[in-house]
Amino acid sequence: MFITVVKKGLVCCLIAQATLAGTVRAESEVADTAAQADSVAGMAAEAPVNTPQHLMEGIEVVGDKVGRDIQDLPTSTSVVSKDRIKDEPIATLDDVLNRVANVNSEGLAQMGGAFSIRGINQTTINPSFKAPNQTASVYLNQVALGGLLSEYLRPSTWDVSSVEVLRGPQSTLQGANSLAGAIFFNYNRPDFTFDGGFRAEYGELDTWNIAAYQNIPFKEDVFAARVSLETRNSDGGIVNPINGDDEIAKIDEKTARLQLLYQPLGNEDISFNLTGIYLDAENRSQARAAEFGDYKLEERLNFETWSGGIPAEVWFTALESDFRLDDNWRVAAVTGYSDLSFVYKYDGDFQMPDYLWVDAIGEEDLFSQDIRLHYESDRFRGLIGGYYSKGKVFQVYDADGIFSSIFDLTDETSVAALYANLDYDILDNLTLNAGLRYNTENRKNSSYLYYFGPPPFSQDPFAPYEEKEGTVDAEADYSQLLPSTSLTVKFNDDVSAGVKYAKGYRSGGISVAPFLQIVEEFDEEIAHTYELFFRSVFLDDRLTLNGNLFYINWMDMQVPYLPAGGYPGFDDLTTNAGKTEIKGFEVEARAEMTEALEGFLALGYTHSEFKDFELYGQDLAGEPLPNSPEWTVAVGANYNHSSGFFAGGSYRWVDKTYSVLNDKEVTRLSTRSVLDAKVGYRQDNWSVYVWGTNLFDDFYETNMTNIISYTGMPGRSGSVNTPRRLGIGVETTW
Repeated sequence: MFITVVKKGLVCCLIAQATLAGTVRAESEVADTAAQADSVAGMAAEAPVNTPQHLMEGIEVVGDKVGRDIQDLPTSTSVVSKDRIKDEPIATLDDVLNRVANVNSEGLAQMGGAFSIRGINQTTINPSFKAPNQTASVYLNQVALGGLLSEYLRPSTWDVSSVEVLRGPQSTLQGANSLAGAIFFNYNRPDFTFDGGFRAEYGELDTWNIAAYQNIPFKEDVFAARVSLETRNSDGGIVNPINGDDEIAKIDEKTARLQLLYQPLGNEDISFNLTGIYLDAENRSQARAAEFGDYKLEERLNFETWSGGIPAEVWFTALESDFRLDDNWRVAAVTGYSDLSFVYKYDGDFQMPDYLWVDAIGEEDLFSQDIRLHYESDRFRGLIGGYYSKGKVFQVYDADGIFSSIFDLTDETSVAALYANLDYDILDNLTLNAGLRYNTENRKNSSYLYYFGPPPFSQDPFAPYEEKEGTVDAEADYSQLLPSTSLTVKFNDDVSAGVKYAKGYRSGGISVAPFLQIVEEFDEEIAHTYELFFRSVFLDDRLTLNGNLFYINWMDMQVPYLPAGGYPGFDDLTTNAGKTEIKGFEVEARAEMTEALEGFLALGYTHSEFKDFELYGQDLAGEPLPNSPEWTVAVGANYNHSSGFFAGGSYRWVDKTYSVLNDKEVTRLSTRSVLDAKVGYRQDNWSVYVWGTNLFDDFYETNMTNIISYTGMPGRSGSVNTPRRLGIGVETTW
């Protein structure tokens, strides 16, 4: 009932917005020309000035929704600007995350999460293709990617204004799937010029990237478009010595992005920014290197018959609408829709010859609508909003070889929420922030499984074949109150500190054991996060130093278990039984050392420990979380000389960790020591440069699996980093 009410309310609000925009536009067109010009000029003068997001001072964080400056924001936030992206080899989401404290990128590793924030993996602590929810989400122009889409779409930084990484629970403002944090990609909007740009790069491993963008102003200050095109290609560095395939880790992506900006009044008082993205990808994102016998991971060899290529097609749409009612009131709305489809085949036994292969198809579509009313005065800033989303995930896995099986999974989710957030200046130097969200969720699950073969993972070659079949349908409802609050003390205009509390959660769900015909609901995971923070600017705004100290009490963790008589990998159920404590800090600094030289530091420490956690009968209390390195360090600098010479680079060190629970040694992940750099010459509207990634040619694993259950012999297999690459590039603008 609540979902229906919120859904209808949001639709009515959108209709009212469209009507308001049309009415205002019509009235504007029939007004006297001179009066109209004066009115537009007056409104333009009154309209708030958007501070450029590439400046350290005055950065407005889009993901905050409230519109606070980064130095006034209690949330631990890192922003990578377009200027830094231009000066360093930063091409993808992984490159961004490698420059942020307490964030660990796991590359393109599937079913193990793409990244972790403060030691919390994006998808789940125990990888499974049945895991429906995330602990952190990626947003493109304020629209969240679906769970599957975030694994297959790796956003590029081409034509990006900024990338924001928000650490800690964002559940009050963002809702579901933001227990660990959120990442926001903000693309450059169209403007009313004919500006354009082109970039071409070529490097080792047959790496070549070509990109272009073009602004098209159709009517000055009213209607403009921006078109962006990009193709990214690379071999990846993993080779199959049996068939000679050197494209095991191939990247082959083609992306087109169209943005339309419409301002019916000729200024920002009313604006609509429509973003459409199309992605055609032929990536092999399950590329694995293997280690067994005399073969070592460092050789980057793959022995599988099928290399895990995943052709994927993505359609994505975001509509950002803004209506300024007067100096104090504003309405904002964000509408999103995404559609993902993929078909792929991969090697189920991790080796040649063909003992087992798996054909899979998948589809995901997600619609979302967020609308909020903002109010701002001298001492009070607040918003109240509503949210609705409806998504569907469909997956089929068809295995043949030593056994035959079909697994069909459909998951439908509807979410509705009401939320509010306020900032109140109790005193000139004391600000209270408080927020609350009421979130409801309806989930429907339908599963079908057929199996014919020996008992799964049986080591007995003479085991009799068994035939199993099961179909299960289930439905569940959840609701949650999600508060957050903070208190900030300003010691002066440049230095502040405070305390913060936020309740984060990951949605509950339905777990199914098709063979056993068992259906079990599991509840939400809850993370209570307590933080101390400081924000500071020194040396006449030339040094920014920010930090957060945090403690996370992660409760009711969703723990997988295998019921008696169940088939491993198929009949795994989930229960709320775990508890973990995480504590640490992050410190980030940015300094303008001279007019030409700027440097940065990102230092993070995370200590995670299971306090109460049992997995498949093994007590893991006292162990750290997987994919949770204790230390992350990133340092770097950008240099731009008046002669046109420029250089930028960063060094990243990440502590050791591991991938899979109860298999810590075999799935160990080495420390990382990575240096990236870019050096060139820039003059007026063109530049040429050389670039290099992983200049030390360091080797490390990003995700590992024990292969003894698949091959019958000791060993491990998984994702590894790309070796050193050197390349050249040219870029021009007009």
